[in-house]
Amino acid sequence: MQLITNNPYRIVGLLVGATAKEKERQIKRLKKYLEAGQTPETDFSFPSLGNLARTEEQVDDAASKLNLDKDKMAAAIFWFYNGNKITDEPALESLKETNNENGSAIWVKLTSSGEVNQKNCSAFQNLSTLLIHEALKGSKVNSTKLEEGISMKLKFLESEFIEDFRALATDETFKTSKNELQLTFLNQIRDEISEREGLSAAQFLDIINKQTFSAKADFLNSLIQKPIEKIESLIKETKKKRKENPLHSITHGSYLYNSSLSELALLKSVLGVSNLKYSSISDKVAEEVLQCGITYFSEYKDSKTNPANASMDLFIKAKSLAIGNIAKQRCQENTENLQEWINNKPERDKQNLISADLMFINKKLEDFQDLPDTISNTNEFLSSCKPKLINIKIALGFNDDLYLKVSSAVVNNAQGMLITVVNEAQENFKLNYNIIHLNKIVSDAILITSSLSTFDMLPDLKIHFTRNREALTNLQNQINRASTSSRQSSSSGTGGGCYIATMAYGSYEHPQVIVLRTYRDNYLLKSFWGRYFVKIYYHYSPMLVRKLYNHKKINSIIRNILDQLIKHIAK
Repeated sequence: MQLITNNPYRIVGLLVGATAKEKERQIKRLKKYLEAGQTPETDFSFPSLGNLARTEEQVDDAASKLNLDKDKMAAAIFWFYNGNKITDEPALESLKETNNENGSAIWVKLTSSGEVNQKNCSAFQNLSTLLIHEALKGSKVNSTKLEEGISMKLKFLESEFIEDFRALATDETFKTSKNELQLTFLNQIRDEISEREGLSAAQFLDIINKQTFSAKADFLNSLIQKPIEKIESLIKETKKKRKENPLHSITHGSYLYNSSLSELALLKSVLGVSNLKYSSISDKVAEEVLQCGITYFSEYKDSKTNPANASMDLFIKAKSLAIGNIAKQRCQENTENLQEWINNKPERDKQNLISADLMFINKKLEDFQDLPDTISNTNEFLSSCKPKLINIKIALGFNDDLYLKVSSAVVNNAQGMLITVVNEAQENFKLNYNIIHLNKIVSDAILITSSLSTFDMLPDLKIHFTRNREALTNLQNQINRASTSSRQSSSSGTGGGCYIATMAYGSYEHPQVIVLRTYRDNYLLKSFWGRYFVKIYYHYSPMLVRKLYNHKKINSIIRNILDQLIKHIAK
């Protein structure tokens, strides 16, 4: 440890408490040896602490650091002094002879009670300095010796005898406190171990937490400032990198997480989980780590690179750091959404296989909504969609849910248009009694419906489809019976509809039509010439109706003629 191996007291070869005259005399003696190129005689530089190649410049520099009381006190904390001539003198002589074991054995015995008193206070100071040196003399920290050394040093600095030590090391005008001395000691130790392996910040904190001393709260508070500043800097840097290079967001988020763990652990140990400062900074890290995962997912979700596992890893890490409800909820929501996306991968893979066919059918379905309701449009729609449905069926299988939904959508829309066309034809038939036109529409609809029956569809739609198909078949049967009845009436002349009158008056049940039917049945059909007239009428009237039903003027003339005829019949 530099504060011990290069301590100003060591360089000049003095103990804490040396008088100004002793200091001056020692410095002159050292310079004479150094000027002559000779090794100085044995002094209190303790060779066992490590090599010490002194130069005149180093001696002058060390001497200057022992001029100001503040500097002398800081150096004294990490050096030795003779506070008990009976025990310290032989112990210090052993150190001069590089026999650390004998020296430390004397101090260990004196401090074994664990309590600082007048006789052993210097032993606590000296042994703690030696233990700290041994703990930090290599590149790796010996945590056991360091903890023992810190504990003993703090007991000494906490004791009432620290005032005697201060008076020994400095002028009587120099004022300080236990807190200041303890903070000076611990800050130096913290800086020293931060550059070494073998002891984490959390382990150092654990050592401090075990101790009882006046400056404990102040030191612990000072510990949290640097970690907070470091974490905030990491968050700021990560956010900048994420925005500049979103494709590498996963790397940025992982680095932030890993780099923040030790600092967060330190803050947690000092502040506790419930502390607002700790929860706030931990939530900030969680939010940025989460955002890195979100950004990475957004960048790659539609590419060949599957971002799910990497993003989920960051989501889980972010969730482990989240403390506040808002941060926890955001982590939970994004984790659930990502898991749903992962679970839907098989469905997405299917859709990728058939995406072009799906897009084609979806476009056809959209356009179909704006087309006129005709048999030809229905037929063209089915003809164009069927090959695409076959492709989807081959890719997914005949019982695949997605395929059945798409096929059902095609069937449902086609059947819907057919129903509309047939309904319109039925409405027109009520107006013009063009049974041939109605028969053709129904026949074409049945033909397309038969084709539709080869399409796969969902069970509910299958039931609905079957009912509509049966309704069409029943309607066609009714039309066929009506046509047969009409032909029989025309050939036998024994009854049927008054086609021309119905066309003229617009209804088979019109009062004028009923009068004409009654006249036919009660008078015309009872004579040979009447029956002959009726036969001729039924032979030609359907043809005349087909040609004249939408000629308003002719229908008006026919009504006038029939009105006159009915008046004549009524007489």
